Amino acid sequence: MILILTDANDSHGKYVIQKLIDQDINFYEFRLDVDSLKKTIVTYQNFKWSILQNNNLLEIEKVSCVWNRRTFVELLLDEEYNQTNDFKIWKNEWNKTLLGMYSSLRDKPWLNPWREAYKAENKYLQMEIAVKNHLKIPATIVSNQKNNLENFCDSNNETALKLMHQDFYRTNDGKYTGFYVNKVSKNDLANFGDSNENPIVLQEYIEKAFEVRYTVVGDKHFACKIDSQKSSLAKTDWRRYDIPNTPHEIIDAPEKIKESINNLMRDLEIYYGALDFIVDIDGNWVFLEVNSMGQFLWIEDLTGLNISQEIINWLKKYIN
Repeated sequence: MILILTDANDSHGKYVIQKLIDQDINFYEFRLDVDSLKKTIVTYQNFKWSILQNNNLLEIEKVSCVWNRRTFVELLLDEEYNQTNDFKIWKNEWNKTLLGMYSSLRDKPWLNPWREAYKAENKYLQMEIAVKNHLKIPATIVSNQKNNLENFCDSNNETALKLMHQDFYRTNDGKYTGFYVNKVSKNDLANFGDSNENPIVLQEYIEKAFEVRYTVVGDKHFACKIDSQKSSLAKTDWRRYDIPNTPHEIIDAPEKIKESINNLMRDLEIYYGALDFIVDIDGNWVFLEVNSMGQFLWIEDLTGLNISQEIINWLKKYIN
């Protein structure tokens, strides 16, 4: 049986689950959102775990493999601003319970193993391993010393500011927005303090021919060209999403890039990854990052790349 760690709002999980139903493949959907867990019974006794959710019972020893879409109890945007002490205790105890459950599943195949997935999210580790495996990365500085940041700006024609932690933030009108990659200059650092500032990440800004979303499932590679330069909104960062004006198409990566990606995935000890690349105006592939739980459904919808079926194929290999 496949154990799927997901939540009630996960469109990717729902899409794959429907395919599993259509193919008559046995699975158990374990939703880790707050509302679902409030109606869940979990028991650990005599070293055995059981879960009762939505009137469906799972005995953990029947699990053959795990698809890890969501590992812990996380909060929706509006829940971030409504936490009581009782709720904090509830959330923390659930997460500790989940850790115990995952320990009992440690010898089962995971897509991806939760420890390795979180380790692989470390962007600094990613850059080190990428360079080790002959992938080009942008010149980068991380610092909270103004002089160092200004010198970096001086040493590059153009500079980009990016956040290492992607999150959504509430605006004054009550809406939510993310902070994406933006071009910055030395002048933009004028108000950066000489102390008490958090470290920021600056990278050389690379002129793009196009960008690539590169999804790996096991030994299968799915490369999608994102023609972000055709959109004024998505030109600097395609995550600003201007889909009607940003063509997507299937491409084949150079063999050296495929080999480097295979080695990167091996060194990070993950089997699924959503990688982002820039292809510069000279045709060089520049690695930006890999997301060990990255989204893929919009790529599948726009190009027909059957990533979801390959996820199922990977899991099917381990069903008893």
